Amino acid sequence: MSSYAIEILAKGHDRAGFVSGLESVDRYLWATARGHQEKGISVTRVLVNVEEAPPKTVVGFFTLSNITVSASDWPGAPGRLPKQAVAAVLLGRLAVAKASQNLGIGSMLVASARQLARETILLTGGVGLVVDAANEAVIGFYSRFGFRPVAAASLRMFLPAASLETGARIQRDE
Repeated sequence: MSSYAIEILAKGHDRAGFVSGLESVDRYLWATARGHQEKGISVTRVLVNVEEAPPKTVVGFFTLSNITVSASDWPGAPGRLPKQAVAAVLLGRLAVAKASQNLGIGSMLVASARQLARETILLTGGVGLVVDAANEAVIGFYSRFGFRPVAAASLRMFLPAASLETGARIQRDE
């Protein structure tokens, strides 16, 4: 039985071997994620088998960053938000390697992202977790976790901060 851990993306992770089936997301991990991390734009976390020697195979990953949004008319947003943009956490990318799809890995990654978003919001403030679904098919995946489109026909989805308190907790190795 494999033991998995969430780790912050580092040199000891095999980014080049990651293939999810969505080239734009794969390319982000291969070519952009480490640079964004080094510049403070976002932080990418990877799910790896802790028993594997480096370079560790990336089973899945997600990226979080801080954003500001005008969310006053979003479903579930707190009432009476100011007219100016307010803080939120962005789940920028999330993907699972093809070999590990349909095993619940995506659910584990979302649970971990929710946990980290909640911790961030408790420390710094924010109205919730935002995700931009890659396409229409992905909307159904995020809907299972309580995310709702912010507008009709929108790929942007929102999960209010109050909803982040529920969900599985994932042990992280940082």
